[in-house]
Amino acid sequence: MKKRLAVLIALTLAASTATGCTGGGGNETPTARVTSGDIMTTVAVSGNLEATNDRFLSFAMPGTVDVVRVEKGDVVRTGDVLAQLETTTLQRNVDMATAGVQQAQIQYDIADNQLRQTIYPHYYGSYVIDVPSTWMALDNAAGKVETARERIEAGDDAQAQLLLDDIMDEIGKAKRSSEARLWEFPLPVRIMELQREAAGVALDVARLNLDAATEALDDATITAPFDGVITAVEINEGDDLTAMGYSSPAFHIIDPALLEMTGLIDEMDIADITSGQKAVITLDALPGIEVAGTVTYISEAATIQAGVVMYETTITLQNAGGAVKDGMSATADIVLEERSNALLLPTAAVMKNDAGHDIVYFVGADGKPVAREVTTGLKSGSNIEIVSGVSQGDVVSLQAPK
Repeated sequence: MKKRLAVLIALTLAASTATGCTGGGGNETPTARVTSGDIMTTVAVSGNLEATNDRFLSFAMPGTVDVVRVEKGDVVRTGDVLAQLETTTLQRNVDMATAGVQQAQIQYDIADNQLRQTIYPHYYGSYVIDVPSTWMALDNAAGKVETARERIEAGDDAQAQLLLDDIMDEIGKAKRSSEARLWEFPLPVRIMELQREAAGVALDVARLNLDAATEALDDATITAPFDGVITAVEINEGDDLTAMGYSSPAFHIIDPALLEMTGLIDEMDIADITSGQKAVITLDALPGIEVAGTVTYISEAATIQAGVVMYETTITLQNAGGAVKDGMSATADIVLEERSNALLLPTAAVMKNDAGHDIVYFVGADGKPVAREVTTGLKSGSNIEIVSGVSQGDVVSLQAPK
């Protein structure tokens, strides 16, 4: 694909390629007037529009379709319920699982309270925490902190570091002492401990059962995953979805507001393309409509077509409008450089002198063309930017004088 240079003229005082003629008697010379406008250089890429949010939705379990709440063409919002299976049994399972959690929680609370009433205050001091050892470890650590501070003030950093290491050991001992139980509980108390552990396990199982029942109830409902339009409805109320067919698509939804176009750019142009560059998209089906876009993806992997190295590039459209639809053929002109309020002439007006410099033939009031050197800028294929050498409104010849 060759680089294509395109021009967008936003403001002109006259036609950007306004032409006329000078001379008479059948010896007329075509002319053009210098105008002002916007010009840009671009790289063109062609492809088809595609909705990035495009999804087929289906149920996650078999059952009988109870209700279908949307029709083809309906606009939906994220989270809207599209359809639901018959859920009487599923809801009953959730209610039973909820009651099971409540019952297991009560049994756990009973076992926990019995254990606490038995342990406190009779066994707490002796069996649960080794309080004297904890206090001694903390006292030793506190004393060494003060000594370490004195060593640091005296400049003895090495000795202070050794003391700090000892402090960390003492704190570790205090932590272990606070968590230590040096003797086992008597057998009746140990049995109560085990009863509480069993009640805790039963509570965990009850909660898992509730999670499973709730997930099954959720699976009986299809909701919209994003804002969009329903483009197909493949189920009806009363349909029995078997274990073999429940996963078949029930709905098709797209978001027409999020469109992108992917095409291939050859290796000669890809070096000029970067993510974030602006693009102007035109559509074969909608002449005269231009949509703004942005380069959002450039592939690192090459694609070879007929011996030409190409790179996949994606342009995301912005505010496409309702007339622009998924699948339309499109061309994106990726903007490499642009100028506003530039002085413009047809490319035919710029020629070369014997020294190889760019010149135009200025046509004065007497109608005689006079060569004038100019500095050119961006080119558009049919127009060229004149950086210096002419003024807006000047008339130049489109042919060299004979």
